[in-house]
Amino acid sequence: MKFSESLALELAGVIEEMASRLEGIAGLLKEERRLIGGGNYLALQNAIKELERRASDFLSLEGDRDRLAREISALLHCEPKISALASCTDEVEASALLEAAKKLASSMAVLKSELDITSRLLDESKRYGEMILSQLSSLTGGGTFSIRG
Repeated sequence: MKFSESLALELAGVIEEMASRLEGIAGLLKEERRLIGGGNYLALQNAIKELERRASDFLSLEGDRDRLAREISALLHCEPKISALASCTDEVEASALLEAAKKLASSMAVLKSELDITSRLLDESKRYGEMILSQLSSLTGGGTFSIRG
C-alpha cells in the first residue's frame, strides 16, 4: 500500500469520526432542549459546557482533516477536496473517502436540523418572555395602586 493510500484511509477515518461527533452534538442539543423546558438549570449549564467541549474537539478533528487532505493532495497533485482526492486514489480508498463524506454530510444535516429547532425554541421563549414583561410593565405602570400607599 502506498503512503498516499494509507493517508487516504486515515483521512476517511477522521471524516467518519467527525460525523460521529456531530451526531453526538446533535443528541446533546436535543438534551439541552429537554432541560430548557424542565427548569434544571444546573444540568443545563453542564450540558452547555459539554457542548462547548465537544465543539472544540470537533474543531481539532477539522484541523486533522484539513492537514491530511492537504498532505494527500500534495502527494497526488490534486485539489484537497474529497471528490478530487477520491478520483486520484485507488477504488478502495476512493470508496472509503466518498462513504465517509456521505456520513459527514448526513450528520451535518441532522445537526443543522437540531440547531434550527433549538433556535426556534429560544426565539419563541424570548418572545414569550418579552410579552410577559410588557404585560407586567403595563400592570405596574398604570392605575392608582401603589405599594407605598
